[in-house]
Amino acid sequence: MERWLPVVGYEGKYEVSDTGRVRSVSRYVHKLTRNKKESRRWLKGRILRPGRTNTGHLSVALGKGNSRQVHQLVLEAFVGKRPVVTGTLVDVLHLNGVPYDNRLENLRYGTRSENLKQDYATGVRKLTRDAWKRLYLSRKCRKFLEVQV
Repeated sequence: MERWLPVVGYEGKYEVSDTGRVRSVSRYVHKLTRNKKESRRWLKGRILRPGRTNTGHLSVALGKGNSRQVHQLVLEAFVGKRPVVTGTLVDVLHLNGVPYDNRLENLRYGTRSENLKQDYATGVRKLTRDAWKRLYLSRKCRKFLEVQV
């Protein structure tokens, strides 16, 4: 059963589910007409269609000109605000390495270092030939220096 919670900062307007879907809530919208009269209209709620960023993550537009990534919305609603570690915000980690899989059980907060280690472990990022060479040489030099000391 899909659970829905309000999006933090947009309560009464948008909701996010534990499966990673975002929807607008049915509501009345008030606005002023040209002749300064107030009018209201019924806005029917619907599931928002996410777009994909160049990194593969999904994002939705909440209102005009305010795009948010879906994985951040899911964790903020179900877990809480992003914690701060040593003065910087932590990243949202996708446990299976698939950036468009925004199910709650696939997401957790973690440091940037944990995020990069996981990316290399799952194959999302790969070392280039030059990076492998530098890594090999740095290990070889460390062993050489340990023997000399």
